Amino acid sequence: MLTRLSTSDTPKRQTISSRSCIQGRREATLKVAAPLTIRTVTSLDEFKSLAQDWEVLLRTIPAHSLFLTWEWLYIWAKHFLGDRRLRILLMLDDQERLVGIAPLFLRTNRAQGLISFRELRFLASETETINSSYLDVIANEKQKRVVLQRLYQYLFDEARAEWDVLTLSEIPAESSTIDLWNELFAEAGKVGEIVCATCCPVIRLPGDVDTYRAGLGRSRRYTLQRKMTCLKEMGQMEYSRVTSSAEVNAALDWMITLHQGRWNTGSSGGVCAIDHAKRFHKEIVQVMRERGWVSIDLLKLDDRLIAAIYGFIYQGVYHSYLPGFDPATIFSKASPGMLLLYHRIEQAIWDGAHTVDLLMGAEPYKLDCSNALRRSLTLQYYNRHARALGLKVLESAKQAVKMLMR
Repeated sequence: MLTRLSTSDTPKRQTISSRSCIQGRREATLKVAAPLTIRTVTSLDEFKSLAQDWEVLLRTIPAHSLFLTWEWLYIWAKHFLGDRRLRILLMLDDQERLVGIAPLFLRTNRAQGLISFRELRFLASETETINSSYLDVIANEKQKRVVLQRLYQYLFDEARAEWDVLTLSEIPAESSTIDLWNELFAEAGKVGEIVCATCCPVIRLPGDVDTYRAGLGRSRRYTLQRKMTCLKEMGQMEYSRVTSSAEVNAALDWMITLHQGRWNTGSSGGVCAIDHAKRFHKEIVQVMRERGWVSIDLLKLDDRLIAAIYGFIYQGVYHSYLPGFDPATIFSKASPGMLLLYHRIEQAIWDGAHTVDLLMGAEPYKLDCSNALRRSLTLQYYNRHARALGLKVLESAKQAVKMLMR
């Protein structure tokens, strides 16, 4: 059974143990699995044609993630797939209805510069500059078990020769996929591990702004009022949200400029440091705008843009995706980025949202204003290949060296 991580656990590599009772359940369930057919999508043209069917399936899954939408994954693949290979697995029932999707791609990687291996991963999980949270196999709960059974059979039988390592990134800790998959996987000779754990600070919203403000506490309300007064003393402040295509393009350019102005001096260079990341955002923001899912909010002082937040509105959740603020020292006491964030939280309440999700990362400012955390796990599994065995041995040796060096 999979070892769960508490909120205090660090994202250390953990091994999933095998149990004979689980193996017995696996053998029993596989015998009665529904006869699902798998079709593999390997080209962007095929992927593009799936938009409507993909959305129909997602509608059957309550509270699914924005990052599982066809729009997000297709545009990611269009800009980042490169020479990697699409391996989107569609599970169809006996009436050719789509009941499950495993949105995967295959890449060749090298461990420690020594062993070349083939890795299956979720789409949109590999690029550090494009953060995607809450990824998963797409299936509603009534069909999840048989979908995962068929996926397991396919990967370890029909497609066994194609891959060495399977990495399932950023699965929500509460997802049934984790337990159902590991029931199937807990078979002698197969190894699975938790290789990473991340958290997303979130704000569970009350029904009205007054209740939200009261919940902040006197000290926080005083701090925000003091910073707002400080900014007002510098000039005329104005909050706004852009909606038209031209406005969104211009606002995104300014937002990227603000964001990069802050991060260009750092080692990462910011999330828009590479050209195809900028092209991705240029396209995704227009596609999401047409669906009514994008929100770019601005704070200006005397018509000078000093803070911006680029986010998404989806299924009652506002996702604060990318902030930017003017790093000029003159604004440091007023904290325009903080003021805009709290303003945007209140706007989410007015818009009827039930949650503000600050997304991946435990930065102090996120923890400071959140009232809950969502955890995600990255799981890794090894195939029965000599190459996969060599990779596992190499990883174990690496961990042993780290222990000895402490």
